[in-house]
Amino acid sequence: MDWNTKSQKELFDEYNQRMDSSSDEDVVEAFNGQVGNQGSGMAKMAYLSALRAQLTKRKIDFSAVGNSESMSYAYKVILKGKKIFILSKND
Repeated sequence: MDWNTKSQKELFDEYNQRMDSSSDEDVVEAFNGQVGNQGSGMAKMAYLSALRAQLTKRKIDFSAVGNSESMSYAYKVILKGKKIFILSKND
């Protein structure tokens, strides 16, 4: 199946499965990779949904940047233990 014919659910499942083998730090780096990314589209929405799902599945506290309904990609973050912290706006 090519990318143009995949549904958002199929894309989500694929991204989520790929991230399953990533470390917590890799998932946070993937989050940071979205800071400043103004792109949009079905693939991006599936990717961002997979990122949130991974944070939730891993029991990482992401309350500094989001909740069950929204997520902010305005600032890069760091992971300390199982909690995300926003880096200084100057970092």
